[in-house]
Amino acid sequence: MTRLLKAIALYALLLAVIPFALLEGIFRLLPVASPPPLQPVTQAEPIAHFKPNTDYAYSAGWNFAIRSRKHANNYGFNNIADYHPGQKTPLFMVIGDSFVEAHEVDAGQSAAELLHASLGGAGRVYSIGLSGAALPQYLATAEYACRNFRPGGLAFFIIGNDFDESLLKYNRDPQLHHFDEHGRLAPAAYELSTTKKVLRHSAFIRYVMYNMVTGARLNQMRNLLRGPAAVSSAHAASGEERLRDSRRAVDYFLAQLPERCGVPPSAIVFVLDAVRPEIYSAATLQAAAETSYQARMRAYIAAEARARGYEVRDMQPVFIERHARDGTRFEFPTDKHWNALGHRLVADEVRKSSAYRRLFDPLVQTAGARQATPDTDAR
Repeated sequence: MTRLLKAIALYALLLAVIPFALLEGIFRLLPVASPPPLQPVTQAEPIAHFKPNTDYAYSAGWNFAIRSRKHANNYGFNNIADYHPGQKTPLFMVIGDSFVEAHEVDAGQSAAELLHASLGGAGRVYSIGLSGAALPQYLATAEYACRNFRPGGLAFFIIGNDFDESLLKYNRDPQLHHFDEHGRLAPAAYELSTTKKVLRHSAFIRYVMYNMVTGARLNQMRNLLRGPAAVSSAHAASGEERLRDSRRAVDYFLAQLPERCGVPPSAIVFVLDAVRPEIYSAATLQAAAETSYQARMRAYIAAEARARGYEVRDMQPVFIERHARDGTRFEFPTDKHWNALGHRLVADEVRKSSAYRRLFDPLVQTAGARQATPDTDAR
């Protein structure tokens, strides 16, 4: 009997192992997403980042509809340029979530990278973005950036899910900072578990987690694993309660930003994403303007930021005008993140901001004059 049980167990094991091995071999030949692991988030290293100096492939969708080649720089942030705190050229810092991390476009095509390249060495534009980040993470990142790099100006990219996800009531991702019920910054503390370190080596498991599971579905799974209390809190993020909580998060953020960073409001610009895809139809846009959570929160943060002297650049009219002209869209068919055109238009809008121009316009004009001099002499 013992021998029979051992034989059955071995047979069952082979039935599980052989198909998995076949799947693993197949998926190793496919462009499965393979981002580097996040490094531990500690008091000494408070901002989550990838393993530095890493080139990697990214893809999204069950059929790999989105593919890109990415680079984590010397600080472990997604940017084709390395960061050098000791450089004397003026620095502008872009802070945000996955729209700044920009996994969906190739290295060099994010808004911040386009701005940096356009300066031709006359100045620098650095960026720090992390998927899932919200307002308190932006606050912690601004403090980190101002302490380590001393930028002369900053841009915050504000996206529709930046508000309620700021609060521990709705989001407890250990990689990220959050606001507690009193508006205090609850620090992040994270280290990749040994199990996850091992599982990441499997192309098939990465395919399931990165390519098949969307961010929203992943958050739902996390909440389920945390238990009924977390699930009920997540479901509570709706209606008037959700709006009140979200406005509170904005108030906490704007109140603490000057102290955390020490940069005057005139040197900071908020870039608001449009209500997409509603902007592509006059009817859906009108309905969204009247009732949607995102539209109401966009209006709230814009008004509160301007009242405190910050500049606000709204991508909604920019996107609407461009779409009306040629029918283009600014996200992927299967993903709401900005496509390459979206990033270019955002870069153009940042370039028009007073915070950006105050830093770089004199330098760009001087560089342009220097380049023009040889042509003038030749004529």
